[in-house]
Amino acid sequence: MVDKLKKKLNSRSGESLTETLVALLISALALVMLAGAITASMRVITRSREKLDEYYNANESVVAGGTQPGKVSISVAGIQSKDYDVYFSTNDEFSNTPVISYKYTGH
Repeated sequence: MVDKLKKKLNSRSGESLTETLVALLISALALVMLAGAITASMRVITRSREKLDEYYNANESVVAGGTQPGKVSISVAGIQSKDYDVYFSTNDEFSNTPVISYKYTGH
């Protein structure tokens, strides 16, 4: 085995044209696939950033919008329930999912 390796290393014959072309083709395909993966990841990043901006804008409009007084009841089995006064705002602009904000008034 060592003799074969030495013979190959000392050989003056080079790679065939076919082997060289195949190696270049494989390298080119790898680069094209890498470029495609980078492009796809940039699209995913852009879409997720847009969705986050949309969510934060919807949440901001809830906080900035008018609030309505209401009561929240908390009850646990065997313990008397207590009502809390809260202000709440809702906005359903984010993907048809309501965004709700509550603020405890301390009463």
